[in-house]
Amino acid sequence: MELKTIERAILVLKCFTEWDSSLSTTELSKKFGTNKPTMSRILTTLKKHAILEQEPTTRRYRLGSGMARIASAFNQYMNSEIVAVAKPIVDKLRDDIGETIHVEVLSGNSIYLAYVARTSNRVSLMVDVGYHAKPHVHAGAKAIVAFCESTGIERWLAGDLPKHTINTITDTEKLREIYRRIRQTGVAYDWEENLIGINAIAAPVFNHKDSAVAAITIVLPSYRMGKKWDSHFIEMLKDAANKISNGLHSGRAI
Repeated sequence: MELKTIERAILVLKCFTEWDSSLSTTELSKKFGTNKPTMSRILTTLKKHAILEQEPTTRRYRLGSGMARIASAFNQYMNSEIVAVAKPIVDKLRDDIGETIHVEVLSGNSIYLAYVARTSNRVSLMVDVGYHAKPHVHAGAKAIVAFCESTGIERWLAGDLPKHTINTITDTEKLREIYRRIRQTGVAYDWEENLIGINAIAAPVFNHKDSAVAAITIVLPSYRMGKKWDSHFIEMLKDAANKISNGLHSGRAI
């Protein structure tokens, strides 16, 4: 493909950035002022490499598995950057408060545990990196989802919302109200909603576009929650989250 055609192919791909978007050859030809044979060649090439795929009935194009693999690789790169910035800040917070700290990261349609700063305290939650956090249960996931745009929140709420304990909230109206409070206070909680005996406090981390891309979470046994749930410890948590956000802003990598 000549340079001009490559540039046009990149512009075509940018048309598919909206959620679940699909476009026809005719629509793309009109958008770029090109004839259908030229556009068809571009689309056929992108389809050949699985960057786009074609719906069998409507013949419309949408993003394919090849683009998903590229996006996955990019997400892994971004997430490694988040952990690199977060690790020294989170490790210091752990040392200052004496509790385990989790770093949850948004990756596509999932939120997963990317780093754990474990405390030496023998009574703490043991969870492995890679664990998927639920948007209605885990404090870190709530902190991220709360700052999504309204359509994004609705997509999270439309998913599976299993009940983990008697304290788990699955009512979508109540969850919307919880997200609203998180946006006001900048802090999310897990009150034994995932595991009985375990509480958590989380604050969101924002990239240079002010999108919530991660959260840091203090995870601790419920009986130790009392002394941690005061303004001093909450401000320490929020200050650490702000430092990570500032680190992402300065690096502009995320």
